[in-house]
Amino acid sequence: MRRTAVLAVVALLLTGWVSAQGRDPVLEVFKAQAEVEKRLLAADLTNLERVQEQLRAASDRLLRLGDDLLRAQKDGEDLGSFTARSADLRHAESEVASLVAFAGQLRSTIGARRAYLEQVQSEIRRMDEAIQANPDELSGRWTVTVEPGAMKGTFDLRLDGAVAMGVYQLSGGWRGSLRGTLIDGNLRLERIDSQQGFCAVYTGRLVARGNEKRLEGTWEATNLAVGMPAAGTWLARREPRP
Repeated sequence: MRRTAVLAVVALLLTGWVSAQGRDPVLEVFKAQAEVEKRLLAADLTNLERVQEQLRAASDRLLRLGDDLLRAQKDGEDLGSFTARSADLRHAESEVASLVAFAGQLRSTIGARRAYLEQVQSEIRRMDEAIQANPDELSGRWTVTVEPGAMKGTFDLRLDGAVAMGVYQLSGGWRGSLRGTLIDGNLRLERIDSQQGFCAVYTGRLVARGNEKRLEGTWEATNLAVGMPAAGTWLARREPRP
């Protein structure tokens, strides 16, 4: 499975858990992926250690068979014995060659995994530093009400430049991811549901009501289903930062 696909799977699995914890969803996905890579790296190192032990034993056997053949020929062993010993020696050589190739593949995998893990860890540090140094007006958890129907839920959002992303959970078991932009206080989010796919577009504006920050706007369905509303309004209030 390609790394991007693995990351997407991890993101989907974390959607509900991250929402429940009130943490930065994107950062948590990267941290989870780093832990996955660490476990895979540990497994690769264990495999390499096992292969090295097999290679050591196979190399010893190869040298012993070679020494035995040479000594037997010096002692005058017949052609039939020479042929049999040669066959055993070729088998041992093949085993050593296979183990050498496998060990090389494992070393390449370990090198690539270490490089990828360093990239992920670097991104985690960058995101942690950015969050601490520049808390923006959008990133965080928002308590959401969607009309019609007074559907309740949460949006966990993160802003990177003008790009907004995150996850959501709404009453009725609806959950999935959010992606969009925030430009001059105008927010546009695409809602991608874990069951229905791309199902709605939310537009709104970041406004202040006294000391309270709100997101207010409208939404339109992109995946019309029988009996489901096609449009409505939504309101979100930011929860205190943890």
